[in-house]
Amino acid sequence: MNKVELLARIQSGRAQFENALAQFSDEQLLAPNLHGGWSIKDLIAHIGFWEQHTAMRFSALLRGAKLPEDTLTVDELNAQVYAQNRHKSLAEVRLKEQAAYEQLLLLTRNALDDALLNPRRFPWTEGKPFAEWIENNTYGHYEEHRADFTPPP
Repeated sequence: MNKVELLARIQSGRAQFENALAQFSDEQLLAPNLHGGWSIKDLIAHIGFWEQHTAMRFSALLRGAKLPEDTLTVDELNAQVYAQNRHKSLAEVRLKEQAAYEQLLLLTRNALDDALLNPRRFPWTEGKPFAEWIENNTYGHYEEHRADFTPPP
């Protein structure tokens, strides 16, 4: 995959994500009908966190900063994000997620191919191109939760 293909996949996945969300009313987005009592709003906050987390890590790597290790597991981070966002309004969560997505998209657009695609560019990625982290936290993440964004018949 090259940068043009990565950007096209991000934008296509985003369009599908937004189209899926558009099928729900605000009331449906707030209903705690997902696994663990989560709502779609909670899932939007979750996706936004991972987009922001990825953007912050990529930005730090591009600056040559040493990344701190996550001290929490993925499940613990997800639980923390849920707790921090569960009482926020739908509008606030959506705005924050949109900003995180746009930040990650901009970083990807402006990044050199080497920073995105070279598996040895950043030791932190352990032999994988950073593009995989971007994929996993944009269109890959939307796809992972596709069933949650499918309205009941």
